[in-house]
Amino acid sequence: IVDHYARRELYRSAEHGYSVVAMTWGPGQGTPLHDHSGLWCVEGVWHGDLEITQYELLEQAGERARFRAAGGMHAGPGSAGSLIPPHEFHTIRNPSEDQVAVSVHIYSGPMKSCAVFRPAGDEWFERDVRQLGCD
Repeated sequence: IVDHYARRELYRSAEHGYSVVAMTWGPGQGTPLHDHSGLWCVEGVWHGDLEITQYELLEQAGERARFRAAGGMHAGPGSAGSLIPPHEFHTIRNPSEDQVAVSVHIYSGPMKSCAVFRPAGDEWFERDVRQLGCD
């Protein structure tokens, strides 16, 4: 198992601009707190289980932001949800110790980068931009 989840673009509409991406999550793999760079997204679980935690942006100061966990869910096969800006801040994690999970994501456009937020203490996070590719 590699050290990160895999992203594979399945389809991109030249006419409408949306993209469909499958993600494969190894046991214990997940994302840091991140956004979707202003893109709306519909996410669904095809196989396995994922834990999704949503975050509320409380305030920003330059490249720092303060967040608070605002709910979460355990999503199994057939579960789906949406992320619509400005309510797009979240983490995703495969909680299994030995099973792979697969999710499908439909974005309003190609998601080539996103902001990731690293804990800095007392609900504060440092913002960084991550370029995204496909495996």
